[in-house]
Amino acid sequence: MLKKMVVFSLLALTMAGCGSPSANDKPKSTSSVEIASKYYHQLDKKEQSKVFFTFKAVADDSQDGGKYIVDMKVRNGTKSQLKFDLSKFILSTSNTGTPIKSVKHGDLTIAPMRTKTVTGLFDSATAANFNGVGEFCYLSRDFLLAYSYGADKAVGATTDNLKVASLIAQNKAATKKPSASAVSTQSQAATSAPASEASQQVSQASTQPTQQSQASSAPVHVVNSAEQAKQIAAPFLNVYDASGLRATPVDDGWQVGPQMTYADVIVHYNGRVFSPANPATGQPDHWLN
Repeated sequence: MLKKMVVFSLLALTMAGCGSPSANDKPKSTSSVEIASKYYHQLDKKEQSKVFFTFKAVADDSQDGGKYIVDMKVRNGTKSQLKFDLSKFILSTSNTGTPIKSVKHGDLTIAPMRTKTVTGLFDSATAANFNGVGEFCYLSRDFLLAYSYGADKAVGATTDNLKVASLIAQNKAATKKPSASAVSTQSQAATSAPASEASQQVSQASTQPTQQSQASSAPVHVVNSAEQAKQIAAPFLNVYDASGLRATPVDDGWQVGPQMTYADVIVHYNGRVFSPANPATGQPDHWLN
């Protein structure tokens, strides 16, 4: 009997030992890092610089009028989960032109260090949107993504073109808001000179709107209207009929040309004519007179 009691005691101790948890049996703790989700406009400037855009325009012959669709590729180089409202992308053409709006809806979500492509973000652009001024934006010009110039080329238009000096100058001139009254602006320009000089300039401009007297040792123009600007620009554009030109108010004068492209010139209030750099030909910016 004593022997049986000893055996039962040993069995009980063994079972108790097997049932007690050991240090190695403790449940393992798990931790997960939640990735922040932000809309593009909520990023700071440093984070926005890590997001890279490519816009590629493709001719759509199924539509009338030489329309293009535009695909967008976005690379998210931030540590946040990036979001966009697809309906908020715009292709802005000038300060007065109506922007082309995205035809897509819903949210686009891109994980950190990932790339996504949206096909047919725009469907009503034309070739003119890619050989002159234009900007791809999100919400407004406060969130400029890329200039539209060259989007119809093989590599498309990318965020890198925001650093091209000639594109910066061209778009700044075309998108600058004109003053409340062109007359007021012109009046200020005229009165900034001494009264006697301004009087002489106005007299010369009224009698010789297209050119200055060859006898003058220091010819000076005062351009008071878009028509005068077109007349002055016509010879430099190799155009004999100035009525076919367009003139858009810009800072200190008018941008004049047939199609508002890099082939245009800037006619300043003082009559000087400036040719912006043309990235298509490699021609640097320079004065023409």
